[in-house]
Amino acid sequence: MILGQDIAKVSSSPRGCTFENQCYETRIGDIPYCIYDTAGLNEGDRGRVPHWKAIKGLYTLIRQLDGVSLLVFCMRGRIRDNTYANWLFFFDAICGQKVPTIAVVTGCEQEENSEEAEAQLTIAFKKYSMLPKEVAGLVSIPGKNNEYEEKYKRSQQRLRGLIVKYHREKPWSEEKDKWFAQLYERTYELQICIFAKSRLQFVEGIRGAFEEFKRNSNLEEGDIDTITKGLIEAEETVLKKMKKLRHDIN
Repeated sequence: MILGQDIAKVSSSPRGCTFENQCYETRIGDIPYCIYDTAGLNEGDRGRVPHWKAIKGLYTLIRQLDGVSLLVFCMRGRIRDNTYANWLFFFDAICGQKVPTIAVVTGCEQEENSEEAEAQLTIAFKKYSMLPKEVAGLVSIPGKNNEYEEKYKRSQQRLRGLIVKYHREKPWSEEKDKWFAQLYERTYELQICIFAKSRLQFVEGIRGAFEEFKRNSNLEEGDIDTITKGLIEAEETVLKKMKKLRHDIN
């Protein structure tokens, strides 16, 4: 929709199809953009993208980028617990609440009053303490025989307009070698536990994901040592917080 051509891979399969981050270059008006389709996280337990592959892809992307100008949070249907976890993970844990975010809800073909529908969606986001700059309810495919063509065109114009309106002219960036450790500690503090249902399982899970990450990445030994050191320090901080929490409970 953003690029105006059929180019991105999509799938309705429970396994998903986005394993790595794919970049698409385009222009909106006179402004050039690089749009990244990122690997999904925590989409359920039915064989979707393995977490370590998603983490590896995101880390690799962050090392390549000079910064991030905008997050486009895409979803379909109702807000679920994993939807909120993904929001916190990207908006807070990864980008430290420093990157403007717009929310895009697809599948709105049957909505007669788009403004009223978006108002209801905004209320739903607020109930989960998810506060994007704007919420857009969109028709993201023209449908069979172009049955939703006019709605699709309006949605396309609206989405492009939101990207232009809210992107940061000066991209936000963070020190890259500390990112993995900060991600670990902040994910724990947010209590979203992307990798497990409990905090203890979270510690074990992210350690396993990191070991997979090391085995399957092409980073230099010096980079791995730096990341490992930061991760160990973050793990010690998390374990101390766990110990204090158990002591306070007792």
